[in-house]
Amino acid sequence: MPKTYSEHIKQKTRNLRSKGWSLGEISVRMKIPKNTISGWVKDITLTKKQIKRIKQKEVDSAAKARVLANETWRKKIERWKDGIRKRVEHFKKLSIKHPETGRLILGLLYLCEGAKYPSTRYLYFGNSDPKIIFAFLTLLRKHYNIDEDKLRFNIVYRWDQDYKKLRDYWSKLTDIPKSKCLKSKPDKRTKGKPTLRKDYRGVCRIAYYSTDLQFELLSIGEAIIKMEPEGIEPSASSMPRKRSPR
Repeated sequence: MPKTYSEHIKQKTRNLRSKGWSLGEISVRMKIPKNTISGWVKDITLTKKQIKRIKQKEVDSAAKARVLANETWRKKIERWKDGIRKRVEHFKKLSIKHPETGRLILGLLYLCEGAKYPSTRYLYFGNSDPKIIFAFLTLLRKHYNIDEDKLRFNIVYRWDQDYKKLRDYWSKLTDIPKSKCLKSKPDKRTKGKPTLRKDYRGVCRIAYYSTDLQFELLSIGEAIIKMEPEGIEPSASSMPRKRSPR
């Protein structure tokens, strides 16, 4: 059976409406459904000032609801991401513990972001993400007996960025001396266009003067993805060449 309310409750509700309260505010205060309240107060005429206040209150409430909804959604997304991160957490140390796994990762990274043989004849790997540059160098140093004297880096940066600060940043991150930073120039296409991302530090390119290592990493990457369907020509970088690679 529907709940019944005393005349005292109804009158108190009408008094709140007469003062310009919205149906939502009255519902929260009196703990009565809005559809019940609307039937009790439908004959009450509000002033223009009261109507304006109620409309503003509705706008403010809607804005607050959107903020709460966005926050709820953000937390839901974070829980989802954390769940996946925990699920794959065991991959973290595989590349360091197992040389073959580390070289496999290097090969895939280089195939995606490295300069290809024979357009260049030395290792040349670039990315704007410091984590990727750091991971690539860490694995390279861990799983290959490289000569540090052959390591160089340069930077492709935007016109309004401070080259010296960028050079200092990448030198520290890569553990390559600033004196081994190759000639770097700003991108002319960005002149007059301010950098919007404050954490953007340009593209760092790692150079290592070894054709053998470059081609080995490239070949590892190609070996992993070599699942070509019939009728697809092999890539130019995997075609045999008559002359010496050097």
